[in-house]
Amino acid sequence: MKTPICAALLAAALGAAPPDPVAWKLEEVPVKAVKPGARFTVKLVARIQEGWHLYSLKPMAEGPIPTRVWLAAGQPFELAGGIKADEPEVIEDPSFNMEVELYEGEAAFVLPVRVAPGAAAGAQNLVVSASYQTCNNKVCLPPKTVKVEVPVTIVK
Repeated sequence: MKTPICAALLAAALGAAPPDPVAWKLEEVPVKAVKPGARFTVKLVARIQEGWHLYSLKPMAEGPIPTRVWLAAGQPFELAGGIKADEPEVIEDPSFNMEVELYEGEAAFVLPVRVAPGAAAGAQNLVVSASYQTCNNKVCLPPKTVKVEVPVTIVK
């Protein structure tokens, strides 16, 4: 009857890790209505629980999974340039035996956004997606993708 014991140990181990040690939020969203073709910026902020970290946007060969941020397809918004991120902390990671770039506590990503020229008037949802992996000094959680939405009013 080893199976119930293994299942109980696995459940206990999985229960020890928070469901997601990162909370994502969009900030600095336009409060006034925007016109088709207009540009604005939004800030995607990751609040990371103490003891956890996520990796920077920089891909590293044979290294950890980088964070990736993009605008979901099928919406009247598009990226109008490169994403600017906070300066990551650079550390030597013994797990990867290499220097890695990571964020602890909080990370902010500023996205330049342009309203599509033919965007319909009214409240539209701006959807920002992020894929990332969080780790602590003992374990890495599986990579995860989240979508964060916020309404933006478009006027003609």
